[in-house]
Parts: sequence; structure tokens; C-alpha cells
Amino acid sequence: MNCPNCGRPLEEGEVCNCINEEAAVAPQPVAEEPQAEAVPPQAPAQEPQQNTYYAPVPPVMPQQGAYQQNPYQQPPFYGAPPVAPVARTDYPQGYKPKRKYAAIILAVTLGPFGIHNFYLGHKNKALAQLLICVIGSLLVGLGFIAAWVWALVDAVELLTDKQDMDENGFKIQTFEEALVAERLRAEKEAEENE
Repeated sequence: MNCPNCGRPLEEGEVCNCINEEAAVAPQPVAEEPQAEAVPPQAPAQEPQQNTYYAPVPPVMPQQGAYQQNPYQQPPFYGAPPVAPVARTDYPQGYKPKRKYAAIILAVTLGPFGIHNFYLGHKNKALAQLLICVIGSLLVGLGFIAAWVWALVDAVELLTDKQDMDENGFKIQTFEEALVAERLRAEKEAEENE
């Protein structure tokens, strides 16, 4: 067997030291270090620091029938109270908005049976209230009392505007808003008839 570098014949297991000899003979190039120019030290310009949090702006997505919240709305700071979603007032064509006074009357009169929640479209909540009332009334009437308290809490939330949207996210109309909407609808019909 011959050395692949110098071609000298080698015995079995012998290692050629031709690379070590060439490395010893050949002078190693010395890399010259560039000399740095003397630059007087300067204090970096400091900008005033601001304690403002800028959230990344999400890309604008086209709406596809479903309601999307404002993509430019910044998230609340840590420790801030949660922000409730805003009810929509852009009712689609043919949509009958729910009336607040009707929901309150249903909550006060037939509240334990969850009728006001069925009216507002909260079907799961209404079914739970109905089951508590019916099944719980078999247990010494405690279920009916619990459902009645729940209905009164819902009525108070409707009165104080803590609950101001239906299941679809549309605003529950107050009595004044319903009057204004009815007046505008009547004026529009009168203009079309003329």
C-alpha cells in the first residue's frame, strides 16, 4: 500500500508522516491584524424611555358573515379588569331585535322556567334553569327557589345593563331605542308611499 499524498510504500498499519514533515518545512502564514484607528470615545445619544406598551397589529381579515372584534384594539394591561365585548347595533335585514322590557317582564313572571333566556336566545342557560326548576322542585322545592333567585339576578342584570346583548351579539333594545327605531321605520315607509 502506498501513501496517497507522497506515494511512498507503507507497511500494513504504518502511518505516513509526510503531512507532518510538509507542515514543519512549510512556513505558516502569519495573519496581520489590522490596526484600529484611535477614535475618541463618545457617549451614545440616549432617547427618553417611554413606558408605553405597543401591541403588534394583527393583519386585517375580511369579515365572512360572522362578527369580528376590532383587530386594532389593544389588549388590556396585566391586572386591568376585563373589558366586556360591545353589543352590535348593525342589525341585518329582517332581524327582529330583542326588547329589554319584554325580557325583564319574562324574567320577573316566568323566570324560574328560563323563558326570558329562551327569548334572548341563551338556550343552554335556559335549559339549565328549566331543569333546575323542574327536577329540583321534586326535592322539597329547593330547585324552584334556586331557579327563582337566578331569574331575579338575571332581571337585575338586565335592568342595570350588565346583560345588554342577545345570543347573536346584538344589543337588546331599551324602550326608548325601540320607540326611535319604530319612528324611523314609520318615516321611511311614509317616504316610500309618497
